Amino acid sequence: MVVFLVEYGVSAPTRGVSMSTIGRRAFVAMSMAALSAGGGCRGARAAVSAYDPTTPDLQFAGLVSPFDVAAARSLRGEPATDLDCDKAPKPVTVLDHESKYKPGTNSSVEDSDREEDYQEKLKEVSGFYNPLTRISDRYVRSQPRASEIAQCALHWLSGWAQAGALEKGVTEQGRMVQAWALASLAGSYLKIRSDPYLSPSANREVLDWLGRLNGLVIANFDSRQDKKSRSNNHRYWANWAVCATAIAQDDAESFAWAKAGFERACAQVEPDGVLPLEMERRRKALHYHNFALGPLVLHAEALIANGQADAYGLNDGAVKRLAGFVVSGLRDPAIFAERAGEKQDLDGTLKETQLAWMEPYYARFKDESLTLWMKDYRPLVAHRLGGDLTLLFGAELA
Repeated sequence: MVVFLVEYGVSAPTRGVSMSTIGRRAFVAMSMAALSAGGGCRGARAAVSAYDPTTPDLQFAGLVSPFDVAAARSLRGEPATDLDCDKAPKPVTVLDHESKYKPGTNSSVEDSDREEDYQEKLKEVSGFYNPLTRISDRYVRSQPRASEIAQCALHWLSGWAQAGALEKGVTEQGRMVQAWALASLAGSYLKIRSDPYLSPSANREVLDWLGRLNGLVIANFDSRQDKKSRSNNHRYWANWAVCATAIAQDDAESFAWAKAGFERACAQVEPDGVLPLEMERRRKALHYHNFALGPLVLHAEALIANGQADAYGLNDGAVKRLAGFVVSGLRDPAIFAERAGEKQDLDGTLKETQLAWMEPYYARFKDESLTLWMKDYRPLVAHRLGGDLTLLFGAELA
């Protein structure tokens, strides 16, 4: 912890920073170092950031993030009251997850024993990226900007980067977890990357690690094309994860790979909005149609941010047709039951994490059919889609 604080204190830019600010920064560093024996930075509170919030954010040429942090902070920010940084969870290096579904059921019937084991192992990973997302959301919300919070997020990321987390012993289901994790990690990084006080060395470690994970996700989804996971919602999540990471790294080649996957996904949407591979989930068909919308909507927003204005218009408005079909099903699940041949199981569907796609979609189209759920479930937060999407995209409801 001492090294962490000293590095950030010394390496921070001093342009435009007063001596009194530097003095406060040194004081905070020494105080937090004294507390480090307890693990983490809990208890180190400050009403005012030790860093000059008027120092300009870093600007990036090339690929553009779909998250406008400055706009979100300006519209919905508030003074930070918590500058604490808890100790990050122990890095998970092996992803030996197995599916929670019974074999031969088209991933529609859960096995209680497999479910328990799967959730236990998944929590070891989500127990890192979920709180990391909340930290990065705190940073976006801080007005004036509290650079300590961005540094905390980067410290968490660099610790897992140094451990080579999420890279080894990957099972087939573990590959899906790897893609979900990358989507969340890249989303959190995109929200903090413009802070002018981030450590260059830690930043480089994190980008290198995200790049390695990105390569593993691409290699996995380029292999075994006969598997449904290479074409169904798993591929959509991989597309979004690679897209977000490509933006962080300004990697045009990876961005193009993800874009091709998005176009392929749009081509799968039938005229009535059906995704055939998700309809095969039978009793979970509506759940997985909705689940598929999250990465597709965020990916469309990323493409628009990077000049593809017609992202929602591909294949005669494929994503919009899918959204309309899902909303119809949420209103009347019998629509899906008739198509799938089974009564729909909506357990785990009607909650903020699963409906978070509605926030950027409503901000884009002002689709009043969404307000019924948005009013009930806001703030809409999905860790794999960037975190608090109400904070990032929220628009006044009609």
